[in-house]
Amino acid sequence: MNDRDTRDSPIKVLVVLAAVVILLPLTYSLVTYVFAGGSVDSEPFLEPPEARFKYCVKDAEWMRFHHWELLKEIRNDVVRDGNVGETTFDDCRACHPNREQFCNKCHDAVNARPDCFGCHYYPESPEPVTEMRGEHG
Repeated sequence: MNDRDTRDSPIKVLVVLAAVVILLPLTYSLVTYVFAGGSVDSEPFLEPPEARFKYCVKDAEWMRFHHWELLKEIRNDVVRDGNVGETTFDDCRACHPNREQFCNKCHDAVNARPDCFGCHYYPESPEPVTEMRGEHG
């Protein structure tokens, strides 16, 4: 063995370890996908709205990624300007009565901790709201 082989040995070990660390999660995902039969969960992640409600204040895709913007806008209108608009938190509860299966499930998945429920009543288990003020349904 020459002197150069001795110096390259630690580098080779580091390269192999880096490759294993990088490829391990990919391999795990691939193996679990194959053993699951290539199937993806067909169950919806979040509780769908009740069937009697046809429309939301915005489309589902927008609400999925920007609902907090709408809630902040409503909050600013009510708290800062004193204007109670057409859409209220109770309207959200009417379509999605189960906070545990709707709000909490998604917030837990993305590790978000909104402070809405410290002030706003929204029970963990379903307690449907019977009336809506707006014409969303």
